[in-house]
Amino acid sequence: MAQASITGTIKTIGNVEERGSFRKRELILLEKTGQRDQPIPIEFTQDRISMLEGFKPGEEVTISFYINGREWQARDGGIKYFLSLSANRIDRAGAPASAGHSAAPMAPLPTAADMPPASDEDDLPF
Repeated sequence: MAQASITGTIKTIGNVEERGSFRKRELILLEKTGQRDQPIPIEFTQDRISMLEGFKPGEEVTISFYINGREWQARDGGIKYFLSLSANRIDRAGAPASAGHSAAPMAPLPTAADMPPASDEDDLPF
């Protein structure tokens, strides 16, 4: 699983979503290096949700995350691929690394147990 980081401005911090024992909270980060702002959704899951405490929209932050890819087979047999960014650290931009929030020295990689249970309901946004 690849790891990367990105710096930008917090646009929104969503509410905690729960599906069974799986919990996540999504942060939208505006990345401004191109001609247009890029809204980047980044997930904070399970115990990493608490890392968002004290952060608010408008703050500039650096987020380290894992890049997760998944394959999903539709009812019609078609295969779709999804990409998600799963945060494991957030720091205020320009702050020393120790001033940020992280999940221990290195958060454990997300596992299949972190994923919500499979459902027959097709809830894809497209």
